[in-house]
Amino acid sequence: MKEKISFGTYRTTFQNPIHYEALNFALDSGINSIDTSSNYMYGEAEVLIGESLKGRNREEFSIVSKGGYIQGPNMQRLNEGFEIEDVVKYDPRCYHSISPMFLEDQIENSLKRLQSDYLDTYLLHNPEYYLMTELKSSATDEDIDKHHAIMQERIKKAFTFLEEMVKKGKIKSYGISSNSFAKKDNDYHFLEYRHLIDYAKEIAGDDHHFKVMQLPMNMYEKDGVPAAKWAHENGLEVHVNRPLNAFYMGGMLRLASYDKCNEFEELHSEITKIDNKHLNIVVKDLIENQNRFGFAGDVDETIDYQVIPYLIQNAQVPDEHFKLIDDFLNCYKQNVKHSLSTITAKKIGLEEPMDKHALEFLTKKHYIDKVLVGMRTKEYVSKVLSY
Repeated sequence: MKEKISFGTYRTTFQNPIHYEALNFALDSGINSIDTSSNYMYGEAEVLIGESLKGRNREEFSIVSKGGYIQGPNMQRLNEGFEIEDVVKYDPRCYHSISPMFLEDQIENSLKRLQSDYLDTYLLHNPEYYLMTELKSSATDEDIDKHHAIMQERIKKAFTFLEEMVKKGKIKSYGISSNSFAKKDNDYHFLEYRHLIDYAKEIAGDDHHFKVMQLPMNMYEKDGVPAAKWAHENGLEVHVNRPLNAFYMGGMLRLASYDKCNEFEELHSEITKIDNKHLNIVVKDLIENQNRFGFAGDVDETIDYQVIPYLIQNAQVPDEHFKLIDDFLNCYKQNVKHSLSTITAKKIGLEEPMDKHALEFLTKKHYIDKVLVGMRTKEYVSKVLSY
């Protein structure tokens, strides 16, 4: 399985030593494919990769990055006067562009953060944002045809630019990562892929560098299989993302199993002895609401992006308590995830560990080359490698 696993860096940052430990352990253990994006933690994932590859032979590792999103710092730059062509204004916090000028800026910034002279593969990141913005439920057939034609022209323009980036040595190959490859072909926002190789050949002939298609797929979402098989049959690499997070009956399932943290009661007892009003309020709230989570990712979001920032800003906890608080929060997350995974396994009738079966389902497909797995701890890397 290991040769098909790619280290996914969504929600990783160079500022977290646990993420640094996880990536280095993966690289030391033989995982040589890394997937990232300029948008992952606003570039901090790429900095993590650059730091982790220091002292290693760069040519032994394949780095895939992506570009297209205008959020966070890029949104600020745009508001301050940075010029970007063909901007798609999806919502106030999320714009998008695959214009050559913007892609060049993003590639250069990615290379700086990665401390690398080149990217092995560069992907247009969800270019279908144009379709999602322009085509609503009231769209006529004429609207649909018009905007799909514009979408294809934008892709061809981007391909022309990316071939130039190959000539300059900035990238070795390119492709597209699209959630819309995994939609039914009668969906408004389905991204047509069957002409992509023809576009590349028009631009650069048979020696074109369009090499990769990436799309979401898992045990319960299989609408992308036709696209994956087409790509494989036409000599492209197929990279699959979101292998363990599945849309299912109107909700989300986490197809992973978690062991119970047996130290929780002891950690809870110790942390309640700390005399700190803000910390006490947070701990009490977490305990009272531990059954409100419906998806494993929700507890990560709550702890990492609400609880920890709140404590940093308000609690002013002495340094000697940091490890205890960190251990408690990690144990809390593990137990919530354990409870949810037990419920999920029974609900769908899948033997545990669920992630073993979910990953094997994909890695055994002959038409899938890489499966992107988010691995933010050394322990989880070790678990995946054991399958």
